[in-house]
Amino acid sequence: MLVKLPEKTYYGGMRFTSFVGLGGAVVLVAAAALTQQFPLRQKTEKLATGPMRVDKVKDGLFVIRGPFVPCGTRGCRPGGADDKLIHEPGDVALRVTSEGAILIDDKYPENVADVLALVKTVTQQPVKFLLNTHHHGDHASGNANIRAMGINIVGHKNIRANFLRIKQPGEPNITFADEGAVYLGGVEVQLMYLGRGHTNGDTVIYFPDLKTVHTGDLIIDAMPVIDYSAGGSAIEFIKTIDNLLKVDFDTMIPGHGRVMNKDDVRAYRNRFAEMNRRARELAHKKVPLNQFQAALKLDDLGWADSVSTSAWVTSLQQYYDEMGR
Repeated sequence: MLVKLPEKTYYGGMRFTSFVGLGGAVVLVAAAALTQQFPLRQKTEKLATGPMRVDKVKDGLFVIRGPFVPCGTRGCRPGGADDKLIHEPGDVALRVTSEGAILIDDKYPENVADVLALVKTVTQQPVKFLLNTHHHGDHASGNANIRAMGINIVGHKNIRANFLRIKQPGEPNITFADEGAVYLGGVEVQLMYLGRGHTNGDTVIYFPDLKTVHTGDLIIDAMPVIDYSAGGSAIEFIKTIDNLLKVDFDTMIPGHGRVMNKDDVRAYRNRFAEMNRRARELAHKKVPLNQFQAALKLDDLGWADSVSTSAWVTSLQQYYDEMGR
């Protein structure tokens, strides 16, 4: 059932509001901060195979990572390509309060039991809400398992639409348009829609008391991927990261990979903008598509063979077309 909530209406500990200008959650970012020089090449974390694990981020906030497997986020499969790298499904965040736990994303259906088992290693509080960063299966296809437990799932209206479009079970039953918030046990967790990027439903989850965000796949420890079939855009992506940089945070849980800081986000934004600059130049020069990827010099950015490069390549034509406009 879809539950539509008017402004300042409470529902099971949740209130949706319109934060004018993001209220106290936003600070002005000086233009100099965006142009500050950072290392051009991303040094991604070197992963090793291993089981799922839970790591403490800050008091009351944890990240659940893994399992760490070769070939792809579901491991090696018959007929699948092996890029010789170790992959993991999307990072799950866990916020613990005195009245229950809030889960952000849930990985694949086969991962849900292990996610919930790790939740129990840090709290005996029940999970009261699941928040989605976007609809992709490695982040949210476990939703149906969570829904079967009677837990409410909250997501941007475009996340729900994407679930329905691809007929993926477990679509959010509570949606929002621009911003929402969950209030539980004296803790506020904000849901921010800052614009299109990876998809048209990317949601930043903000923990204001901890100055921490979970960005979903807007930021990952690898090259960015644009899902054009779900409304993603490389041009809008940069604008959305700029909006993210206006939020008052010092710690970031990415969609995949290690916990980072705000300077990591600034550096990511700058190297992404540099990739787009190169791509526009090449596309406007009509460099053939079969030469385009090599001409981008992705190794300069640390993205020539990252865990997401093979996914990015599947949208190479759409990226080329967008940059050539």
